[in-house]
Amino acid sequence: MATRPALEAELEQALPRGYVAAFRWLGNRDESREVCQEAAARALAAGERFDGTRPFYPWFYRILKNLCLDRIGRRSHARRAEEELAHLPRASRDTESELVLRERQRAVARAIEGLAPELREVIELRHFQDLSYEEMAEVIGCPTGTVMSRLYRARKALRQRLVEGGTP
Repeated sequence: MATRPALEAELEQALPRGYVAAFRWLGNRDESREVCQEAAARALAAGERFDGTRPFYPWFYRILKNLCLDRIGRRSHARRAEEELAHLPRASRDTESELVLRERQRAVARAIEGLAPELREVIELRHFQDLSYEEMAEVIGCPTGTVMSRLYRARKALRQRLVEGGTP
């Protein structure tokens, strides 16, 4: 059990990283802020269950992830797609190379979204949250070897989706 000031200090460090994770899950700035605030409130309320001898971020990330998944489950895929398109800049203002880069980024994002949830999660944790294998194992709740094999399968599936979609 950690003290409230210790939890608040950990949260202050974790929130920027948590916002990025929430945004990657939700694709909406306002929703991501709301989810981060709710996750912080829940973490503070559940402070007595946090083991201060373990890393804080994996524990906080699980709370955040569950809130994000709840939000995703409550909204339609069509609404999410409309919000993502609304945030894209107008093509008339972009140079050709920026358009190519953006299209590649969208193709990668679509390919990641098309992965099975457990594969998408390891890609997110490793490549966008920069967690170590040990931290990933803590977050997911499985052995490090399982994380490594899941990440291998995720990268292989992602590569295949990108090749099939014409984006090397």
